[in-house]
Amino acid sequence: MKPHHASGNRTPVQVVAISIGASGIRARADGRTEREAWRIIRQRHPRAVWAAAAYATVLVLVASLGVTSLF
Repeated sequence: MKPHHASGNRTPVQVVAISIGASGIRARADGRTEREAWRIIRQRHPRAVWAAAAYATVLVLVASLGVTSLF
């Protein structure tokens, strides 16, 4: 028995992930990693790229202020 799909229009599943950690910013898109993923994410979700960059910048600034206040 064939599975019944509600609509005949099949669209591919999009998987986009941006992770920010101590090792840096990593990206995955549609099974690809790094440069290709960033290119895909920039095309599909430009605001997400700006938000990730701003968030990482704020994290670096807060960490550097925390380290300099120790001395």
